[in-house]
Amino acid sequence: MARKSRKNVQVTPAVVVGPVQYKVALYARISVENEQKREADTIGNQIALLKDFVSQHQDLVVFDLYCDDDISGVSFVRPEFARMMNDIRAGKVTCVIVKDLSRLGRNMIESGEYIEQIFPRMGVRFISVTDRFDSLRDDADISIQLKNFANEAYARDISKKIRAVKRTQQLAGKWTTGTPPYGYMLDPDDKYHLFPDPQTGPIVLAIFRMVAENHTLHFIAKTLNEQGVPSPGRYLYDIGLRKTEKFKNAIWYLQTIKKILVDPVYLGWIVSGKYRSQLCERGTKTTVKTPEEEWIINKGMHEPIVSKELFDKVQDILSARQSEQGLATIYDSKSKRRSMFKGILRCGECGRSMYLRSKSNRGYYYYCTLHENYNATICPKKAVKQEDVESLALRLIQTQIRAFSDAQRLIANLNATPSSQTRYQIYETQIDDAKRNIEKFNQLKAALYGDFADGLLSHQDYTDLSEDYSRRADDLRIFIAELEKEKEKYSAGFGSKMQWALLVEKYKDQESLDAEMAAAFIETLTLFNDGHVEVAFRHRDEIEQVLYVAATRGKEAERYAG
Repeated sequence: MARKSRKNVQVTPAVVVGPVQYKVALYARISVENEQKREADTIGNQIALLKDFVSQHQDLVVFDLYCDDDISGVSFVRPEFARMMNDIRAGKVTCVIVKDLSRLGRNMIESGEYIEQIFPRMGVRFISVTDRFDSLRDDADISIQLKNFANEAYARDISKKIRAVKRTQQLAGKWTTGTPPYGYMLDPDDKYHLFPDPQTGPIVLAIFRMVAENHTLHFIAKTLNEQGVPSPGRYLYDIGLRKTEKFKNAIWYLQTIKKILVDPVYLGWIVSGKYRSQLCERGTKTTVKTPEEEWIINKGMHEPIVSKELFDKVQDILSARQSEQGLATIYDSKSKRRSMFKGILRCGECGRSMYLRSKSNRGYYYYCTLHENYNATICPKKAVKQEDVESLALRLIQTQIRAFSDAQRLIANLNATPSSQTRYQIYETQIDDAKRNIEKFNQLKAALYGDFADGLLSHQDYTDLSEDYSRRADDLRIFIAELEKEKEKYSAGFGSKMQWALLVEKYKDQESLDAEMAAAFIETLTLFNDGHVEVAFRHRDEIEQVLYVAATRGKEAERYAG
């Protein structure tokens, strides 16, 4: 079809509106604050209302549904809300619709920021159906602020009422923290009442008795683990109260045992109010510890597992041990030296950390935490001399430094040749050409709307051409990124600004290892019983890149020379 001449088109004073269609996110949220309202205000009801609204507006097309169930409106940390924001950033969503403003959130400051700052800056239209609010309207601001203020006041009121109910329960000596402590179970007729668990109650009593017999916490943990006694975490996993896999094989640790030994719940007491939540200015919560004199202590609330006499005896023993040598702890407690591999050295047999301590008069050794202190049957890892580990780590670092430096020198020499410099210039020219073409496509795209408004292009032609120009520009941007990577391989200072290169420059002349150097180069160092070693260096992607470029450029030079 022949293109119409713009000279023959009569311009009318009417404003021509472009073919705008909004890609809609339907957002629904069910609040945890009000159980009664949940029955009427279900996710399904919200979505049905939103879909009905969209069906009455031709400029709205649903892209996806985003539903947060049992999520408080005070906080904006919500999984589906986060997914929606990611889709907005990706350009997949250009309009957000909610049933009412409280579904977006009940915090005035953050809700206002989203509606008045974030959404407009991202080019997103916002609609609240029952509030008759549409961000395209000029008169939307005042009603938004008033409604948000009411929502925040509602959220604070609900929070205050919940705290009041919980406070009443605590004063009555009820168990309000949900999961029962190890050794107890919840009464099926009263979820706020505890009674001894026939499976784990005797284990708690045995732990107290072992301390009373002057056994150390190390001995107790090791004994329980070797006998296969389920730890608190593993027991909760076994009975289905914990779903995370990490609890499946959870073992006994010193802090687990200590927590049991100092908890008066085993006397039949309920101690509440140790911590309280505070609502921060931006809707987030923080937990603060309350003074001991404000704690709520209720005695005789359930059947005790240990007697007061046994409990007090254990407290005296623990206190005496702490004043003599510090509370039993495994991490470097017997070592006067400081490990230079803190958080780095791992046991290859069980994956636990290895720590430094003296071995009689035979010097210092690195031990596996699990083998030495908890369960030698689970982990057979033997101790390794400190000097051997540090010497090994230094050799590994120095070998990697030499390989990296040699590769850098080879690349620098190759990039100094005329052929490499010519290749570098070719890439620069291609990049400049691609940038000019992007600018050309942007100009062509910008001119399309004028042609559409003047009737020179149909709606379909306008859309097709606009998408075509955008696609071509995007393809060129990807092409430029690839060219930049290739060009960099031929630059005079290739790799010199990498983090690994900066570390090499700093430590290349250091002949002895220290903690700073070890932490700078090594992410993890794993030792196995058969002498096998695995090391994960930091910035290893940079090392691999330089070594790969050196190898490929070297082969390339050999081909040209041949």
